[in-house]
Amino acid sequence: MADPILITFPPSLDSELSRFVLAHYGIRHTERRHTFIFCFFVTLWHGMTLLFPLLYGSSYRFNTVRKMVDRFDPEATDDRKLLPPSSASSDRERVEADWRLFNDTLAFASAVFAYYHLLPHRRIMLGPLTEGVPRFEERAVRAAYPIFAGLLRLLLRLTKARAKSAFEQAKAVFETVDARLADGRRYLVGDRFSLSDMAFAVAAAPFVLPDTYGGPLPPFADMPPVVQSAITEMRSHTAGRFAREIYVEFRNGVGA
Repeated sequence: MADPILITFPPSLDSELSRFVLAHYGIRHTERRHTFIFCFFVTLWHGMTLLFPLLYGSSYRFNTVRKMVDRFDPEATDDRKLLPPSSASSDRERVEADWRLFNDTLAFASAVFAYYHLLPHRRIMLGPLTEGVPRFEERAVRAAYPIFAGLLRLLLRLTKARAKSAFEQAKAVFETVDARLADGRRYLVGDRFSLSDMAFAVAAAPFVLPDTYGGPLPPFADMPPVVQSAITEMRSHTAGRFAREIYVEFRNGVGA
């Protein structure tokens, strides 16, 4: 039976989270990357959805990361489960709250801040937007970069005020995680790695640039000073160091 196919948009945080999830569960798959706009046609064709990432195989179609988790976690061995058992109700509730805080609030803030400051720099964004995509898609982005960048600005409603607000929101989440880690705990929920840790590490990635990040990010040296300053500040947080450590220990499917 052929491996399932994972359709991604290279720099998307949800796409990176799907890579992390599938590696953690040990799910063999083939990733196919498509740039913005083109990915919508591909997911519509293969999954009747405009959402990405899309994982599809002979017997399933999952167009959100959470659907992947809910499908594979019950079958995972105990040392690979990302969700606490329903019997541990308080831990389960905490993970669900974290999922909303990290995968929704923090991830969106990270995307708004990063895209607002990076999209004006065509040279450094061509790589992240097109890494691993079909050649004709890469040529399209190079030829019509203002269109692709403009659509992202429109969909994310990028403004200076929203970018500033996004950074403050991200800092607030980091400070919340700082407080939770202040007692020296190794993980955010309980005594083992969970979806809380994974979701936070991925959502925080644009602010801390973990070395083993699976998607394309511009190198620190190429980023504008305002982004470099933000990364330096966020890396200094306990939460920032925690996110980077999670990547080192768990990103390649090891550690748990």
